[in-house]
Amino acid sequence: MHPEQTASSKKRTLRIILPELYNFITTKLEELYNIHPYDIQVYAVKEASGYKLFLYYGDGYAHQKSQSFTDEALQNFDTELLEFIESVGESCKEVMIADYYRMMKP
Repeated sequence: MHPEQTASSKKRTLRIILPELYNFITTKLEELYNIHPYDIQVYAVKEASGYKLFLYYGDGYAHQKSQSFTDEALQNFDTELLEFIESVGESCKEVMIADYYRMMKP
């Protein structure tokens, strides 16, 4: 990172900075898609109006989805957040299936 970037612009694990949100996301992914917390990594960057979430998944956490949310949307577990979780869940499920078949290929 460049020295001019502030500490608040660095990615930090969501489990530490917003544990309730992390638990909500991982619980939803596990309930809806059987995706466990160890299958994903979730980070956040503080922005002026809220947070930008980064969710990594797949073999070596090579795949990523990100989206910005307002503080209000994150506190209320808004529809926008639920749609993001569903989008990530579908993508992650597809990648995990592809990774499994690639691993099992002779």
